Amino acid sequence: MTVVVDACALIALAVDEPARGLVEARIRDWTMSGQELAAPTLAHYEINSGLVKAVAAGFLVADIPAAIASVASLPISYHEAVPDSRVVEIAISLGRRSAYDAAYIALAERLGAELWTLDGPLYRNAASFGYPVRLFA
Repeated sequence: MTVVVDACALIALAVDEPARGLVEARIRDWTMSGQELAAPTLAHYEINSGLVKAVAAGFLVADIPAAIASVASLPISYHEAVPDSRVVEIAISLGRRSAYDAAYIALAERLGAELWTLDGPLYRNAASFGYPVRLFA
């Protein structure tokens, strides 16, 4: 089975925030049980953006190369982001003007997987439409 992990969760691994231990434990459980981890290539840009915001907010404790290495070392299959009508359909159904969240949901659908996120509003909104999404908790 495959699990799609969003950038919020991956950023939590690189930043000193309360959810870090929760995400680490879940990823460890998944990898030990043979589940594959996946994300769209879009995650790379979102991780960089999240790290910039964390540094600006004073949340990043480790040095930036170490933070990036902690995420880069994960056994995640990154799937190339391409123009995708399903991404557009999902984004519109969620009432969003952005396709970022929809790209994760579309990947989860395509892989027959669930999307796991720390983003509460994404989870509530996507779950209300029946999309395959779970909240780290």
